[in-house]
Amino acid sequence: MTSKNYQWYTQADLRQYRGEWIAIASQQVAAHGQNTKKVLEEAKKKYPTEAPALAKVPQEDILVLG
Repeated sequence: MTSKNYQWYTQADLRQYRGEWIAIASQQVAAHGQNTKKVLEEAKKKYPTEAPALAKVPQEDILVLG
């Protein structure tokens, strides 16, 4: 993920996409669903000049300790 998209991803409220794959482009969810191939294809249609990043939104909130 580009740094801007990654930063957006780490701060975004993605609860509505729990358990789904999301494609991120231009610091927003470009597509979402259960099928990664379809999600990526849809995102590429919407943003043909970008390389969307894929991420799986966890089912539950998680706590990561460093």
